Amino acid sequence: MNWTLFSAFVSVFIATTNIQFALAQNEKPLSVSPKKKPNILLIMADDVGTGDIEGWWKDSSSLVHMPNINKLIRLGVKFTDAHSSSLCAPSRYMLLSGNYQHRGKAPKGSWDMSESGNQFLSHQQSIAQFLKDENYSTFMSGKWHLGTKAMENFNYTNILSGNDWSNNSLIQGPGDIGFDTSFISLGGIQAPPYSFFKNDQLVLSEAQGIKFWKKGSYQKSNGISKIHMNEGEGDVEWDSSQYNIRIIKETISYIDEHLEQKENKPFFAYVALGSVHTPHTPPIKYVDGSNVANEYQTRHLDMLYEMDKSVGALVDAIENRNIEEETIIIFTSDNGGLRHSEKFSHQTSGPLRGEKASIYEGGHRVPLVFRFENVFPSGESRDKLVGLNDVYSTIADLVGTNPIPHGSAQDSISFAEYLSSAENDDGLRKTFSHWEYRRGKETIHATRNGDMKLIHFPRNGTHSLYNLKDDISESNDISGDPQYNDLIKVMYNQLMADGPCPDADKAHGKSFELFNHFYKTKQKQLCTWFKEKRQRCKKYIEGSLYCGKTCKRKGWCQRHYTNSSQIN
Repeated sequence: MNWTLFSAFVSVFIATTNIQFALAQNEKPLSVSPKKKPNILLIMADDVGTGDIEGWWKDSSSLVHMPNINKLIRLGVKFTDAHSSSLCAPSRYMLLSGNYQHRGKAPKGSWDMSESGNQFLSHQQSIAQFLKDENYSTFMSGKWHLGTKAMENFNYTNILSGNDWSNNSLIQGPGDIGFDTSFISLGGIQAPPYSFFKNDQLVLSEAQGIKFWKKGSYQKSNGISKIHMNEGEGDVEWDSSQYNIRIIKETISYIDEHLEQKENKPFFAYVALGSVHTPHTPPIKYVDGSNVANEYQTRHLDMLYEMDKSVGALVDAIENRNIEEETIIIFTSDNGGLRHSEKFSHQTSGPLRGEKASIYEGGHRVPLVFRFENVFPSGESRDKLVGLNDVYSTIADLVGTNPIPHGSAQDSISFAEYLSSAENDDGLRKTFSHWEYRRGKETIHATRNGDMKLIHFPRNGTHSLYNLKDDISESNDISGDPQYNDLIKVMYNQLMADGPCPDADKAHGKSFELFNHFYKTKQKQLCTWFKEKRQRCKKYIEGSLYCGKTCKRKGWCQRHYTNSSQIN
């Protein structure tokens, strides 16, 4: 399908529909340019598993009523085999970059303030930058968690206290990867600094104060704020119970300002909720006056309830401004959910094995819904394999006229045609890989090939194989069956080719796209290119992958992948 023509068709369809509606109501037709591309609202929840969503599975495992997400599903397309990383920061990079996590600066992703900055390499262009080049206004609110450099003279060895916050500009924040406007916290609600940054500038309350926040609970006017994981500095009026409310308000203000000032320019709004990462601090009341805290048996469940309200507030903002037929709405999560108390029947992963941080399906199979009123089908499901990194190419196909920039979105495969019809499944990905890290070291990795899933344990060379079509709970390891020996070898080679340490002789050609002049030459010449200027090693991860003796990650791959761990 020619997606340039498709985009034009969508715009004409929207304009025609609005005109027909206005004429039917005896009103003046809405002024919608046929050349205008659709707005995009991308909502990412935090630590929400498929079982957390009411009705996601036939045998509902959620105790929380979610009318707003259910409405989104009813009016949209639901993906039942969508995957993230099993942890937060890598998934956010996957979503915005279109890459597997290790194509950035660090194999396990970038998380906090550091000298190395955010996870993006200098040649990689985010989906925000791509859309900005397509004449979109771009906005982000909520949890960043992609790494950043701090102000000049910042003491990274003592990041928790004692720093001078007067020079308060972030380096390699949202503004450096394509967001025109942003309102973020670096680590959501879980890590210092406990402050917001607007357009990469520190925002302080009227008290203009910095406080060292110790672990504990703090009574606020509309709930209890809590410092749970990490102590550290932040705004004197930091309040985790109001986190989602505040970023929703900022997002709606942005939409209103955009519609007032830039009516003929589409917007891309990426909203990264704090729900339902710990600490679980639900507000007493939501902005509409409805109760949130103590509505369910646990604070975790209350936060799921608030998450649904947050999604509802954003969708209402679109519908109340009569732009639902001009806006693609996407909802997903960054990884699997959190284990809930066994005293209650709520199951965060539904029938899946594992939770957040697990290599099993419960760790990385996530809810994913696309809604585009009167363009995408309503109330349909898609069961083919997709990844969060595929969202990049899908959006690019739906709205873009320019090609994806060279060296970006290398692991992204569009499912734009599949959105329109379940029968359009040609060209979808057949494989998808996962990597689990503990204390910075990869301990387990896995790959999909259709319905088959191989899990490999590099340290001792053992492996498991599951048929997810027959065994969604991964309870029956069939790797010992001789009929799968050849398939296991194929899947292992695929995993190694996808991973952070592929065999240079078997690596995919697209890994060398950045070095076209080396594409048909020997690896030795590529490594000589890095040796000539060692700073290239920091700029291009391929140096570490293929030229470990020359570049920074020397020995890293050898420590993780020895001969004893390979499948022969």
